[in-house]
Amino acid sequence: MATIRKACRNCTASKRKCTVQVPQCNRCSKKGLQCVYDLEPLSASAVDIKKDSKAASSAFNDIEFGYCIMKTLASLPSSNPGICKHEETFILDTMRIAVQSVHDLFRKGKPALFIHPGLHIRGNHNHYAMLTKNQAGSVNHPCFKHLLEVDIKAVPILEALTAVQALLIHMTISLFSSDSMEQANAERFIDILSVWTETLLIEAKPKLPAALSPWQTWLFGESVRRTILMSHGVVLLFFSLKYGFCSNCLFMESLPLDRRLGLWLAESPQAWIATAGAKLGKEVGEQLSSLHEFAQGLDMTSPDFSGDVFLTLIAIGHNGRHMNQTKGT
Repeated sequence: MATIRKACRNCTASKRKCTVQVPQCNRCSKKGLQCVYDLEPLSASAVDIKKDSKAASSAFNDIEFGYCIMKTLASLPSSNPGICKHEETFILDTMRIAVQSVHDLFRKGKPALFIHPGLHIRGNHNHYAMLTKNQAGSVNHPCFKHLLEVDIKAVPILEALTAVQALLIHMTISLFSSDSMEQANAERFIDILSVWTETLLIEAKPKLPAALSPWQTWLFGESVRRTILMSHGVVLLFFSLKYGFCSNCLFMESLPLDRRLGLWLAESPQAWIATAGAKLGKEVGEQLSSLHEFAQGLDMTSPDFSGDVFLTLIAIGHNGRHMNQTKGT
């Protein structure tokens, strides 16, 4: 896995506080500077993470992340293990239902968590479509071994996107399986998922296909953003449940998404334009905010995501199961 430094190069050089968000931190955005973060490999093993979880958790207490069920799960009172077990069961069930919904919606040609049929990626270049033809999938599935043979840096970016999406589905199914042996087998491939996700993050924008319509360009960008967020979320959740802490939570907080409700669920360019309140596709553009900004800005008393399961999962993952609780508690 890789972790992001706590400041971009410009803020580091100027010794200024960095908001740590992509595509640009606030300072670089205001000054029109290119915002670049350095990724460094983690030197700590899973055992080291477990040992250092208490100290690391203390380091994050000074940052206003809000109530996050994934980061506080291990700190629930040990005197009442039923509480932790109850929340863990809820999380695992939610993940299984969410993954199953991706398959069901995809087969019906409907927008799913991070996969949209509007991109029209067909044939052997769509690794996720090949996965659905062979049923659910897991790290024990024959398709998984074939998928690992993909050269993620050499294939066209649209194919790379579907490869990461297929890998993510395989991994999610196995990491949250009730079979401990399957979980352990899946954990061996987390580094591959992290490398593929990082590659997608770095290469998606430079390799954006030029022939896409404004709608498909937006769909491509949002598909990439959602896939990356989901990938980091799955790893964060798995390590949080198993070890009590995951070191990529700060990086995940900085990842962007377009939170405008209804855009992702639009099934035609006309519906997409109308939902955005625009007259032409080129006017829709992108309105990105970091995951942190999105979660902190939610009205927790009456959350409404217009049926977007992905935004619902993100909100529950960051702000907790009980959506009507007070923010920051």
